Amino acid sequence: MLDNIMAGMWVAMGCLMMITGEISGRYRDVYRAMLISALIGSLGYLAGYLHILPWSIVVVMMMLSGAVAQLLSGVSHTLSIAMLQFLLLASIALGVPSINNFWMPVFLYLAGMALYALVLSIEIVICKYNTLQSKNKYKTSKAADQSPKSKSVEFNFVKPSGFQYAQSGALAVCLGIAYGIHWVDDNPHWFWIPLAVGLIMKPDLGPIHKRARQRITGTLLGVILGVLILIVIPKSYAFVLIMAVLAGILPWAMKYSYALQAVFLTPLILMLINIILPGSADINYAIQRLLDTIIGSMIVIAFGYLPLKWYQSKYLKH
Repeated sequence: MLDNIMAGMWVAMGCLMMITGEISGRYRDVYRAMLISALIGSLGYLAGYLHILPWSIVVVMMMLSGAVAQLLSGVSHTLSIAMLQFLLLASIALGVPSINNFWMPVFLYLAGMALYALVLSIEIVICKYNTLQSKNKYKTSKAADQSPKSKSVEFNFVKPSGFQYAQSGALAVCLGIAYGIHWVDDNPHWFWIPLAVGLIMKPDLGPIHKRARQRITGTLLGVILGVLILIVIPKSYAFVLIMAVLAGILPWAMKYSYALQAVFLTPLILMLINIILPGSADINYAIQRLLDTIIGSMIVIAFGYLPLKWYQSKYLKH
């Protein structure tokens, strides 16, 4: 409506990341975690300025960023979400050099966070209204919802264990390989490979091997759904409405499985990217999305999961 599609996409990306990273607990803790994660995560866009350096240096710097991100993820769940956002946004910034002014997406991303926080405040008003309407029932049901998660906003600065250092090294190696693939992969969406690595290696979503399988399965189904939408629905208000519906389903899907999250997140990302492309819908990048996810998953299994499994069997038997 404001005739600035790119700005709208960056704001939408901020909202989307807040959805996928929201914690449970008291609202003040939710807002605090959201602010911390968004402020840190948004700095990932500044990685786009690394384009002035030789790609070998960029690869090394992203490996170091991944190692530090993994170690900080063990400090708190909030920092884990923040560092995931940082790595994902850095991969987007490095993969879309046409952005030029990389500081602008930082502010638009934070605007997306503010928009999501505003909508969340409506939930608070509704909950308070429900309290007045059914006070006893509300106290019973909402008490569980308001109890904070363990390591959510609290920070636990302790010396990392040997296994945490191993995890840090594994993520660094996987990111190095993922970014190094760009030397031989000139596809415009090559950055989906390191993006997939970051998503799968995230430490607090369950076993890596299981996440890799679920992400491939979920992305495959999501690509099929996304392709059908791109073929049938023209770029119009109906297109935007379907994006809103998918975004609304996403928090529910996240509660059930990582695969189900990918089913609804994948078409949403495909539609976000498609809406800024000129002309009719092209499904080639949807297929490339699936292939890059498979490549990223294979990198994680071969250079992340298997070495960590070996480390556990050799050094953590007892």
